[in-house]
This record gives sequence, structure tokens and C-alpha cells, in this order.
Amino acid sequence: MSLLKIENLSLSIYGTPILKGVSLSIEAGQIVGIIGESGSGKSMTALSVMQLLPEGSTATGRVCLSGNEMLELPEARLCGLRGDEVGMVFQEPMTALNPIQPIGAQVAETILIHQNVSRAEAMKRAREALNRCELPEDKFPMSRYPHELSGGQRQRVVIAMAIALQPKLLIADEPTTALDVTTQAEVLALLKRLTREDGMGLMLITHDLAVVADMADEIVIMRHGEVVESGPCPELFDTMQHPYSLALLKASDHQPEREEHSGTAPLLSVQNVVRDYALPREKLFAGQQYFRAVKGVSFDIRRGESLGLVGESGCGKSTLTRAILGLEQVQSGSIMLDGEPVFAGKKPNRDVRRKMQVVFQDPYGSFNPRWKVSRLVAEPFHLLDDAPVGRAREAAIAEALESVGLSAGDADKYVHEFSGGQRQRIAIARALIIKPELIILDEAVSALDVSIRAQIIDLLADLGTQLGLTYLFISHDLSVVRNVTDRCLVMQHGEIVEEGVTADVFERPQHAYTKQLIAAVPTLPTQEEPA
Repeated sequence: MSLLKIENLSLSIYGTPILKGVSLSIEAGQIVGIIGESGSGKSMTALSVMQLLPEGSTATGRVCLSGNEMLELPEARLCGLRGDEVGMVFQEPMTALNPIQPIGAQVAETILIHQNVSRAEAMKRAREALNRCELPEDKFPMSRYPHELSGGQRQRVVIAMAIALQPKLLIADEPTTALDVTTQAEVLALLKRLTREDGMGLMLITHDLAVVADMADEIVIMRHGEVVESGPCPELFDTMQHPYSLALLKASDHQPEREEHSGTAPLLSVQNVVRDYALPREKLFAGQQYFRAVKGVSFDIRRGESLGLVGESGCGKSTLTRAILGLEQVQSGSIMLDGEPVFAGKKPNRDVRRKMQVVFQDPYGSFNPRWKVSRLVAEPFHLLDDAPVGRAREAAIAEALESVGLSAGDADKYVHEFSGGQRQRIAIARALIIKPELIILDEAVSALDVSIRAQIIDLLADLGTQLGLTYLFISHDLSVVRNVTDRCLVMQHGEIVEEGVTADVFERPQHAYTKQLIAAVPTLPTQEEPA
């Protein structure tokens, strides 16, 4: 008998159909990848298993977990099964963890809720779970708080909470989307190891086929609440027929049409930049100690070029970005844009600052949700001495929105009325409205579905050609950097350890760290050519 069996599951919320006849099964020790874009029904399928559905939900069909008919059980019985029979790992570990509670107490809480054991016993078992998730006691005592850990370490704590009671089924909902490529590979390997050791089933939910290509035993592809294709992996890649499945496969390694860059004149010049941060004093009269986040970094970006900057969290990418934008003063070195310094004394140079804009990873987090799109897009006007007003302002906003594939009428809406991809287009429109020469893209596509990511990449390539833009593309997604940049810099521990033409860096990496990053990139199986 299957560990989990879903048969003809349909779900509606206040009468709106969400899931339509979904059927799948998971055996003990099996990894099943659920693939699909936002809105495909992946997460709602997982929540149906745990019966954590939103208010107004009506489900029909069958969800059987270890002989338990989940759609028929009372809430009290379901509470006993959650965590004990089935555990769940969410996408964003910081929101899944209590920021004011130590990690050991949070893992132990799962045990205390479900089993009648002493606190000392629960803490002992919590320590064992953290050790299993590669957070050893000598480096990660249980007294640590979530804010003291990196993103990958926090995700390991969430996994420890989910497997503390050794559930029969583990659901991982986009567990690696926001992680660096090497950390992503480590977390996936951890999940795979735990699945094999405990003999549990794993439902791995993601929007990226490449993430589960070499990990899943079975793949289920969903669209609009329905299963459009499923089968064993990697056989599915050879027999894939549904247009949506093929579109996802193509979008996973999308290469935009770009004009080859031939310019030589530098637009941005970074020379020997050093940035230090003061550390807390260990003793009252101890000397001040510093942490050097950026260590003598130098590079140029040529006018019209797309330059990639890759590296793991903590390598200094964000610190360097803030310095380029004039948001942080550097201890030494120079940053020049179009021959002018970014800083005029200790203050940012406004004449330089208006020539560059930034697009962030999370557009919703970078917008004021109470403002309409017109005000959000016009925000950079504060950098201009003669910002347009009245009809000229409205025309500029409309032009910016239309240039990114939106309509002028969208100016009167709020950001919550748009999808993630549309919000990122609004962020790009905001960056374009004062006609900058340099746009810094800070993880601008890493949180998007693969097809939406492909659309945004195409949009950026078209805008770069039409407007003669120069891009600094910062990302941990090496597959994207490889397809959209002319040259690439690799950063580790505050230093540039390798640089060169993107194709050369990826095909013939020289530095050991670069080789490590490239080796960690998930790859899709090579499809067999038809006979």
C-alpha cells in the first residue's frame, strides 16, 4: 500500500476551483517532485495532505496517508498527525522560525507537543536532530537564535524541526528557491540522505525542473490545478509531450537574443575598493576590531555591457553594490561613473547617482503597498533638479510602464493587484523612468517562475539593445548569469577570485571556488534525439 495516495482530489475556495481531479502517490523511501509555476496548485495539494487549507475551502476526492483518510478526520486527530506522521519544510525559513526563541527550544517544542517526554529528553533529541541536519554542537549550540544563522543554516533548523519525530512523509515546499547554488545543492543532498536513512517519502515542490532532475524518483507536472504529465525521472524527460511541460523545460535554460557587445570605453570603474565594519568590543577597554567585507576590489564595466557578479551569501556582493550606489562610504579606493566620483566628499554625488538605478530581488518588499503604481514608478524623480509635473509627469509614467509591457492604465492600481512577474516589470519601469545609464540587478529574477524569469530576461535584453543600457547583474543563479552576461566576476570572501568572458569562465574555470560553484549548478538530463 502507498504511503500517500491522492485520488481525484478537487478543491474550491468560496466556489472558485483550485484543484481539479489531482491524483498521485508516494511510496516509503520515494522522492516525488511536484513541478509547476505559481498558481498551478502545487502548494494547495501539499496543504490538502496536512488539511491546512484556508477558510472557505471545500475538498472532494481522497487523500490517504498511512491508512488515515485525511479529508474525513476531525481537527483534533489531524493535529496529532501533523509533525508526527507528516512534516513540512517551507520556502522562507526566517518566517517559519520564531525570531525570539533559540533554535534548540524550537526543535524541542515539536517533540514536547507530540510526545510525553521530559524537557531534558526533548532537548537531547533536538540536539540529535540538529546534528543529523549538519549543524554540529561545537559550531551551532542550541542557544543560538535564527538571526545569527545564514539562510542555509536556518533552512537546516526548519528541516530538523520537521524530521525530529521521524515522520513517514516530508513535504518540502520550494525549500531552496532563495538559497545560493552551493547551499541549494547541500540542502537537496541533505533531504535526499534523510529520506534514505529514515525510509520516509518526500514530496519536493518546486517550479524548476532542473532542481529535481537528478534527485526525484517520480515527477508530477501541474498546471492550473491539474496534473498534465507524470512519470519516472529521468524517463519523463525523454517521453515528455505536453506543450506546458516542454515550455517549462525550454524556459529552464532560456537564452535571450542579445546583440554581441563590442564597446571598450568604461562606464563604471571600481578601483581598489575596501569596506570595513566595526565589530562589537569584547571588553570595555579593548581596542576596536574590524571586519573587512570588501578587500581591494577592482573592475570596470564597459558602456553597453552586461557584467555578471556571482558568489555565495556573505561574499561581499551586497556591500559592494551599496558602495557603488553611494549608500555606503568606503574606507579606501575609488568608484567612478562616467568619469565622475560616486561620492562628493562624504555625501553621494547627485549628478552621478541619477545615472544609475537598482532592481531588487523582491519587488513587493521594495514597494510601499499603500502607494499607487504611478507614485511608485515616479519615485526616482526626487533625484532630478527639474522633475516633470502635471501631464509631463503622467506621460513619463505611461511611457515607462508601456516600455516594460504594461499599460498606462496600470498607473492607477496598487501592487497587490499584480502577479510577481508584473511587479518586477513595475520595478524595472521605476528604474527606467529617469533614463539611467547603469542598472544594477540584484537577484532580480531568482524568485520568479522559470517562464516568467525567461520573459523578464528577454525584456531586459530588449531594453538593453533599445536604450543602450549597461547592466551589473548580481545573482547566485549561475545558469541565468551564463545566458545573459558578456563578462563575469566571481567573488569570494570579499575578493574577486576570477574574471573573464562569461563563456570562458564557465567552460574553463581556473579557480577552485569557481569550479565548486559550477559543479553545484543543477542540470537537466540530455534529451535523446528522435530516431
